[in-house]
Amino acid sequence: MRMCLDEPELFKTQLRALLRAAVHGDVRIMLPLVVSVDEVRQARFLLEESARELAARGIAHRADIPLGVMIETPAAVLTADALAAEVAFFSIGTNDLVQYTLAVDRGNASLASRFTPLHPAVLRLIRRTVRVGADHGLDVSVCGEMASEPIMAFALIGLGVRTLSVAPLSVAAVKQIIRGIHTSVAAEAVTRACDAGTPAAAEAVLRAALEQELSENP
Repeated sequence: MRMCLDEPELFKTQLRALLRAAVHGDVRIMLPLVVSVDEVRQARFLLEESARELAARGIAHRADIPLGVMIETPAAVLTADALAAEVAFFSIGTNDLVQYTLAVDRGNASLASRFTPLHPAVLRLIRRTVRVGADHGLDVSVCGEMASEPIMAFALIGLGVRTLSVAPLSVAAVKQIIRGIHTSVAAEAVTRACDAGTPAAAEAVLRAALEQELSENP
């Protein structure tokens, strides 16, 4: 997002292309790595300016493209109320949210074991984002590796997420989870996981609840 705003003419070239493409299909614009509402407002200004430029040139375009943000920094989570007033949807980027919350570079092999999406802090941040989205009537989806792991999908469903972006190879396993659980059980389990003292304790709570659910609903 910072690079886009630092290079507005380059960004507007991309925005004009999206505005023109939207005539032919369903297009939404999602702003990445947002940390403040000012960035959203600046991006919206450039989007509206790009639409005016296309209109002045008589070029077909669609000006009412929904604008959303990726929630992938703690700053975005903590200012989610302000962001929600400016956008049409949230998408939680779990890979970067975990990385920036836990100060762990997921590309560093020596730190891989510390990359723990079920850390209570991460779960609480996702919970807050989902609640803010619900309060403002926004669609909230999740993308990233977290949604492709059965136990993590169970946690996300318990947190109130209803739209998951899943790796193709994981679709069958995640579908089985969704069909085999009660959302109320997942919600109760993830509440206890959020209150757990450690990532290991949070995972243990979720795993036990998931295994029991699947055994009772094969």
